Amino acid sequence: MLAYKFRSPSQIEFTLDILFNDRLYCADWSTLNEPMEGEFIYSHKSTDETDYSTKLDQIRIEKKKIYICSLSKTYDSHLLWAHYADGFSGMAIEVELPDNSKEITSVEYGGVFSYVDITADFLPSDKARHILSSKYEDWSYEKELRILHDSHQYKLPTPVRRIIVGHRMNPSLFEALRIICEKKRN
Repeated sequence: MLAYKFRSPSQIEFTLDILFNDRLYCADWSTLNEPMEGEFIYSHKSTDETDYSTKLDQIRIEKKKIYICSLSKTYDSHLLWAHYADGFSGMAIEVELPDNSKEITSVEYGGVFSYVDITADFLPSDKARHILSSKYEDWSYEKELRILHDSHQYKLPTPVRRIIVGHRMNPSLFEALRIICEKKRN
């Protein structure tokens, strides 16, 4: 499947890392820009005297093991260009991701917090992945795909397919990217 990583010109070193090393950086979930990222709510009956603190701790531990790379399913969104590509002066990097990877998931948009049924049987790792694949519905314009990985670097299976540049990109940067892409292609 095709996915797009938006970059501003001030992040050229990150763009070059993607191009030269065929990899994407995965961040700790707590550093992402959405303030409610990774937060969740749970409930249980007030008559239930079970102590769920162990389950909650296990989910928190599992979340700490997961690093995230956020991409979009589209490059055709003015909001994405405005927010993540410095008002059309940056770029969208097109990559090919495996269709059947358990590490790649579409974000589910809903309430402010992800909900966990704490009374159900579940694997803490599965709940952590679910929580980190959920986002508030106001962000749905992003059409986000996430790589949920166990380290900071996700190796791309194939080189970058193309770079789509914004119409406000500095001509010198455009020329530099054109030369790099031409050399990489040969």
